[in-house]
This record gives sequence, C-alpha cells and structure tokens, in this order.
Amino acid sequence: MYEVLKVGKEVYPIRFGMNALRKYTKRQNITLGELGNIGETITLDDACVLILCGIEDGCRKAKRDVTITVEDIADALDDDMTIVEKAMEIFTEAFAPKNEGNSKGGAKTPRKK
Repeated sequence: MYEVLKVGKEVYPIRFGMNALRKYTKRQNITLGELGNIGETITLDDACVLILCGIEDGCRKAKRDVTITVEDIADALDDDMTIVEKAMEIFTEAFAPKNEGNSKGGAKTPRKK
C-alpha cells in the first residue's frame, strides 16, 4: 500500500516502508538509531533524499518507473514548500502505532460472558 504525493505537476506514489528507510540510511550514511532524530536534525538535502526514497519505494509497489530525481524534488520546492510537510506527515503516519478495535481508536473491550 502507498500514499500519493504531488510534486510539481505530477502525482507520485510514496511509501515509507523498510525498503525506503534502508535506501535512505544507506544514501545518507546514517544508522536506524539516528533516523529516530530526523525531525530535529533534518536538512534540506535530507528531506529531498527522504522524499525520493519514499517515491522510489512507492513506485516499486505501484509497479511504475521512477521518473523523478532529487533535483526535480528540490526544484519543485521552489514553488511549493508544503511538499516537505506533506511527505513528513506521510512518513510519520507510516510509523504511528496502528489502532486495533473500534473506530474511536481504542482497543476492543472484551465481552463479558
């Protein structure tokens, strides 16, 4: 499963699964532990590379060719800086605990016998 993110005039599938994180940590030469502090230490280059890794993984899942580069992402940010915000929301949601149970987000209450 993947989300979609509009970058420039195109809409891309984006997914922050373990493969995207593997690629990101390898490209940026950081550990998974350092990834936990990404919100505090992220640079513009980090953000562009993270978005690209998410798009690459989304394209892999959607069986689409990757037609965007990190430079394309940086260029798109000239016109729309909310791309980073939207991508970070998707990133955060990908690792938020999944709620089980009722629609209010709580756990199911066991039925009494």
